[in-house]
Amino acid sequence: MSDTGLRQRLAAILAADVAGYSRLMAADELGTVGALDAARATFRAQIESHQGRVIDMAGDSVLAVFETATGAVNAALSVQEALKTHAADASEERRMRLRIGVHLGDVIEKSDGTVYGDAVNISARLEGMADPGGVLISQSLRDGVANRFDAVFFDNGERKFKNISRSIRVWSWPRKLPSLRAQGKPRVFVANLEGRGPEEARRIGADLGDELRTHLARLAGLEIATERAKAHYSVEGSVRLATGRSRIFARLVAVDEDQQVWSDRYDEDTCDPFDILDRCAPRMAMSVRRRVAADDAARLANRPLDELSFEELLALAGVSFFTPTKAGWQGGGEIAEQILELQPKSFMALAMAAAGLGLAEFLYGFRKLEDAVTNLAFKRIEEALRLNNRSDMLHVTNAGLLLFARRRHRDAAAAARRSLELNADYNMGLWLLGAAQVFAGESDAGAESAMRAVNIDIRDPYVHLYSRIAAYGHWGAGRYDEAVNWFQRADQSAPGLPPNLAGLAVSRLLDGDEGGAHDAVVRLLEEEPEFRLHRMHPLPYRDDGDWARFAEAMRRAGAPD
Repeated sequence: MSDTGLRQRLAAILAADVAGYSRLMAADELGTVGALDAARATFRAQIESHQGRVIDMAGDSVLAVFETATGAVNAALSVQEALKTHAADASEERRMRLRIGVHLGDVIEKSDGTVYGDAVNISARLEGMADPGGVLISQSLRDGVANRFDAVFFDNGERKFKNISRSIRVWSWPRKLPSLRAQGKPRVFVANLEGRGPEEARRIGADLGDELRTHLARLAGLEIATERAKAHYSVEGSVRLATGRSRIFARLVAVDEDQQVWSDRYDEDTCDPFDILDRCAPRMAMSVRRRVAADDAARLANRPLDELSFEELLALAGVSFFTPTKAGWQGGGEIAEQILELQPKSFMALAMAAAGLGLAEFLYGFRKLEDAVTNLAFKRIEEALRLNNRSDMLHVTNAGLLLFARRRHRDAAAAARRSLELNADYNMGLWLLGAAQVFAGESDAGAESAMRAVNIDIRDPYVHLYSRIAAYGHWGAGRYDEAVNWFQRADQSAPGLPPNLAGLAVSRLLDGDEGGAHDAVVRLLEEEPEFRLHRMHPLPYRDDGDWARFAEAMRRAGAPD
């Protein structure tokens, strides 16, 4: 040891913490503290029995140093096996699981026993990537232990960690980590659908495969693979024909795991090949896109955001936008802002940030936005369009901002039509075109566009938005009974949203159902106790008289000023 009291040496460092500790404490403080004390006792006993020393047990974490790599690994495995046995009788949601990371490297040790250095930082990063209940070790540690224990560790390849300059090969127990796509988009292979029965079914299956590849190629966030072996996902299925009827089965398979992640059936009252292609391919493509994004997000659910790659963050943000809530859209926008710190010129992240900032409140809330927020949203989408003018999603986001934030109906309609030029079956393009038409006073045309968006895929996560615009169209045309029907459909798809309940209240009132109108306002105030008409952002009608009529109907239904 030097005169400074510092010693540099090779050591195995173990880092651990409790997965979901805050959630466990919120559910049962006393039970969680008791389980944590028991886990600490187990750790201390196993560490000491394997030539280790506890450095710190602050909060729910453990840091220990070992004289040998073998001792560190055996201690980690023994701890996990013991904790699994202790928690066997606990319910799934109350079970305490720890993540453990172990690394062999140089440390600087002080005279009081504390240690510093890259080895400590790397073990902490390994712990953060480990599965709950699992152990993750580095290549250097595995080299140090060779095959001196019976447990099987799985090779997960090179991984990058925040603030660690080099990538590190990592090994996991008791299973392989969920696959990561540090580079590139998810790759999807589309097989020709198997034709069962007459030759015509085989031809339709092949044509449907071609059509599906075309639709998926238009969607951001995916790549089409030409070989199944080089894909992350495979789309497969079959076609059956009967007199005047057709049935299409489709499924999505995660190739590496050979596991089905989605399947559906499409029944059509036609055998006409063009009708089948036109009706099924757009719905199948959007379902595949959403399921791929959801599967990616499920893999990333327990990973710290600061350790996710650019593509992984994009996948997580995309799934957040599929959640039909204000928090979902705002959360997607917040993740997009983090992506922009990594890649400031990502057109998709810019568009997501713009949508989260500028559209979440308009679509899911009721409050007026501050000008600074709206201006930043426009700055984001304008930059995105400069980078890529051929994305249907970017033009739809631009259309939404132009309409709801600026009331520029003609420009919003033009942006929506541009998205449809790029993707004729894009239901969000039809939705924004319908919205621009409705609020410009073209109620019938707008309702028709919105209903077309609904009919493309009734299972679309945004169908409540399309239904709402159809309802506004019927309301503007004086068909209040139809408006009630469509606002109810919107509320059933995404319950409790203020715009849906407000529209339901005014439609019921003008349809002669004063009690039903009052009930809708009561629900609105239960969902949003601070709702007041003077705080509500006006609907973007070109004619101010339309908004005045809507607001007056809200007052008559019982909404507070």
